[in-house]
Amino acid sequence: MAHPNTASAQCSSDGPILSGIAALFLAFGFTVAILDAAFGRDPIDVNANVYPWSSVGKIYNSARASCTGSLIAPDRVLTAAHCVYNRATRRFLQASSLHFLLGYRGGEYRTHARVASYLVGSDYNPEDANASIRADWAILILAESTEATPLPLREAPAMAGERIMVGGFSQKHPFKMTADTTCRVRGVTANGLVAHDCAVMHGISGAPVMKIITETNVEIIGVHVASGEVMGSPMAFAVPASSFAELASSPQP
Repeated sequence: MAHPNTASAQCSSDGPILSGIAALFLAFGFTVAILDAAFGRDPIDVNANVYPWSSVGKIYNSARASCTGSLIAPDRVLTAAHCVYNRATRRFLQASSLHFLLGYRGGEYRTHARVASYLVGSDYNPEDANASIRADWAILILAESTEATPLPLREAPAMAGERIMVGGFSQKHPFKMTADTTCRVRGVTANGLVAHDCAVMHGISGAPVMKIITETNVEIIGVHVASGEVMGSPMAFAVPASSFAELASSPQP
């Protein structure tokens, strides 16, 4: 179901993952193209020290590449598997090269945590995104627990029309957290990905897709892995939480 990986490289961007999405939709007459915030609106600034954004952080490594991650247990961080793979070297990152920052803004942060090890989906193959995008998730196991409140995972299937939000650290705004808080689930693809219309930018791979219950009550329904265009309309995609929920508190490998 999952396998530990502690191998070295840098976080990758969203781009290569889109080829896999394209293959999935071309069979149904759809086309996918790379987008960057072409959703008719721009993400807004959010306070990285106010819940739920206080549980969303910046992941970076010694090569200064970065992604977004979210705390799902005191010592567990959810992100995308392609964030811990370097396509240039075709190797995974050493866990010790990963750092997780909470409350990050302008180079300052509230919490700095190192990563001891991590898990990626056992079916994830970074060289075959077409077949393995459903397994494009990773759970980072921190060297020590944090004091932030973990975000709960919802294993129930996503429903079209549900109000959601997505936020993280994009390449356009790397020093502050931005989010789209007014978007919705569009549906679920044949292979189980959650399709949504949140305005996402390159760099926020690994960000949590959160269902809004109340202003201070949210649940993670998936992890953002790719964005594109389907039949002329912008669309984004997330791996559902049911793919990794049972590992949120399982014993460390």
